[in-house]
Amino acid sequence: MKNLDLAALRELWPRAAFVAFDFETTGLDGRNDRIVEIGALRFGPDGETEAFQTLVDPGRPIPWGASKVNGISDAMVRGQPDLESALPRFLAFAGGAVLVAHNAPFDLGFLKAGLARLGLKAPSNPTADTCALARLALPGMRSYSLQNLARDFRIDPGSAHRALDDARVCARLVPHIVTGGAWS
Repeated sequence: MKNLDLAALRELWPRAAFVAFDFETTGLDGRNDRIVEIGALRFGPDGETEAFQTLVDPGRPIPWGASKVNGISDAMVRGQPDLESALPRFLAFAGGAVLVAHNAPFDLGFLKAGLARLGLKAPSNPTADTCALARLALPGMRSYSLQNLARDFRIDPGSAHRALDDARVCARLVPHIVTGGAWS
């Protein structure tokens, strides 16, 4: 996976397929914690075209602190697909698109760790980190957190720390990054 810089993102924007994605997890360590929700949104300059969302049974209890952040409980994931089922479906949805995430190293770390646990190879998709790219394209913002950028650009944040809503905010942030904030 090659991380795109700002120039590469701007060059690809008019012609590439993009998939913004977000994982909700049982904690912060991709090697030891697990994914409990996947949300993804296919998008491009003409808008959003398709969404993917699934809860994921992590096969272990969700710690109270994680559940407090994302609102996902053990009862919600009971009977949902496990990672072995959910992750390949997410990758099929993403196809060869540019994978976009806010604070991408976190989500990509969970993706790579999950794939490694399943004995699968990481895809070769290019990646873009909207947090790092926003710092370059939009200097002087008061904060580069996803929720604060959503507020600054009047993007409906939906439910913070729910995977599909965070992926949607991430997708809607990309045009602002591509244009340096001039897009409306």
